[in-house]
Amino acid sequence: MCPGASQATLPPDPPSKGPSVKISPTLGVLMSLAAVGSLALTGCATPATSSSASVQPSQASARPAKAAAVEAATGDPQRCAALAGRQIAGTAVSEARYYSVGEPMKPLNLPNRVDFCMVTFVAKPTAASAIKIEVWLPNAWNRKFVGVGGGGFSGSYAVSSIALTPAVSQGYAAVVTDAGHDASDDAAWALGQPDKIADYGYRSNHIAAELGKAVSQAYYGAGVERAYFKGCSNGGRDALMLAQRYPADYDAIVVGAPAHRFTDLMSSFAQYGQMVEALPAIDALAPKLAMLREAVLVRCDDRDGLKDGLIAEPDKCAFDPGEVACADGQTENCLTAQELALVRTIYRGVSTPDGRQVMPGLSPGSEYEWTNWVAGAKAGGPGMGREFFRNMVYSDPSWSFGRFDVARDSAAAQARAGSDVDAVDTDLRPFLRRGGKILFHHGWDDAAIPPASTIGYFEAASRSAGGLADTSMRLFMMPGVAHCSDGKGPDYVDFLGALDTWVETGQAPDRLVAAKHQNRLSIYTGQTPTVVRTRPLCAWPRSASYSGSGSGDDAANFVCR
Repeated sequence: MCPGASQATLPPDPPSKGPSVKISPTLGVLMSLAAVGSLALTGCATPATSSSASVQPSQASARPAKAAAVEAATGDPQRCAALAGRQIAGTAVSEARYYSVGEPMKPLNLPNRVDFCMVTFVAKPTAASAIKIEVWLPNAWNRKFVGVGGGGFSGSYAVSSIALTPAVSQGYAAVVTDAGHDASDDAAWALGQPDKIADYGYRSNHIAAELGKAVSQAYYGAGVERAYFKGCSNGGRDALMLAQRYPADYDAIVVGAPAHRFTDLMSSFAQYGQMVEALPAIDALAPKLAMLREAVLVRCDDRDGLKDGLIAEPDKCAFDPGEVACADGQTENCLTAQELALVRTIYRGVSTPDGRQVMPGLSPGSEYEWTNWVAGAKAGGPGMGREFFRNMVYSDPSWSFGRFDVARDSAAAQARAGSDVDAVDTDLRPFLRRGGKILFHHGWDDAAIPPASTIGYFEAASRSAGGLADTSMRLFMMPGVAHCSDGKGPDYVDFLGALDTWVETGQAPDRLVAAKHQNRLSIYTGQTPTVVRTRPLCAWPRSASYSGSGSGDDAANFVCR
């Protein structure tokens, strides 16, 4: 297990010597990279902090603490090769390949950091199904197992080295799936394919958990002691779907920026797409978003006692975009009437004409991310929404935003696809009563999935859980963090380490420390990260405030209030 952030000290900051990697992602890869970017924030690179504890516990959990670390098991090349063609839990092993330290791994071709056996399956729960599953089994196994969720429409798991490397480097056996198809940018695979939609929506990760645990047993000759799942974006939806439908699959889960209200999210994307198409020059809005964010910062940046370009509590930021509306005849450095209408909708969220909110709005401060997700000519969100309605709702490849009616189509989306893809059940007691733990996180600057959506779910699930909530559920909001990772704020947190510590000690975290790294690929190469800023994350509803002295880039100078 990686050392917890509570044990971490500020490392030296040498210049990065890591490889230079340029990625030009398409829509599907963009969302997948965003999702696994967050998952990668669980690696062994030390999250730099001051002497402040990264994990501060509260009450003991219901799960008995394990007295000692689990004994490691080992694997080897011969044992790996022997798995090829073997039947595991009723499914044949498609391939078993051994990777040694230093071998390049796709898609970034970074050198592999550990010796491991990669096992692949193709599961076929229905005649239409073809779920590709990949399991990584490290030589030095800690008797723990991690499932990893996808991003966007999932699809090809070519980014598995990004998703799995940090966990496997810590000794975890890990599993990932393509959710039943190999597409990345589109949802044409779902057209007229209800079984494939079910595979994507909920079935694939359950089967992956069963096969992953079974092949771990077969390879090591020992059972899994702890099983965790982590995911962000669609992967966060995956995590909640597992807790809701298959509460015995995992002991604890990390839920990042979940797309749990999937049909509503797609409806909001379609509404933004319709509004963007109606703008005469959407590209003219992009340079104005920096001006808009500056106006927001003037209003709300110092709420935490520090002007640093991060808004600690954007939910309490009272900002009216009408302040930067154009006067008559003005078009530069201001919002035109049509632009203002779009901006107001983005802040307020998408609603039906009778006032029913379909999806909450985005947070003040997130404007620099809007062109990527909701308000650009090539924004990812509307494209995903169009694919969803064409292939999962109306089975009509010609469907367009011009036909979208928010009241009618959001209802149709829920009726036709919601039972497969929405993970909205707030009664998590079957999972929690088993001792299950759930660590939620969401970046305040997320422009893909509204932070308020996660807060709303967390609070509703906490009410349903009653007394179980305090010992079993935590939410950490991340100032300045975009969709799952990146953004202007500290986005590196050892969430997996925090979850594991919680399960093993029975102490729920009330404070974590996030770090901003200059050389973000260090989590894959094993290099010492160059840390530029740290900030505490406080368990919701508290937030971090500057103490009034010391560097604003040091988490030690903040308190949770």
